[in-house]
Amino acid sequence: MSQIENHYDEVSRIETEMMRHMIALGLDWHNEVAMKQLADECKAFGPTHANAAYASHDRVQHGKAEIFALASLMLRTMENAAGENRSVHAGDVWKAFGKHLYS
Repeated sequence: MSQIENHYDEVSRIETEMMRHMIALGLDWHNEVAMKQLADECKAFGPTHANAAYASHDRVQHGKAEIFALASLMLRTMENAAGENRSVHAGDVWKAFGKHLYS
């Protein structure tokens, strides 16, 4: 499978989508407090929350659900790359958000 995966491009595409959703929600990834709060929400977000967010007409909840799904995909992509001894790094948006997922 590693021959057909391009982790670098995938990480870049995921981060771009996260950026688009953050912009649409008015979230500033340069705002440390906002990113910590978003990460805290992400850590508590489960399947029940996702189902409710996607079933609602609340664009904020739907947008956050998309960001959280992308964060999960980002983590999985980075883990897969590491498992293949590839070091991939995302940009400023992921770094600003992702660092709070581990605190």
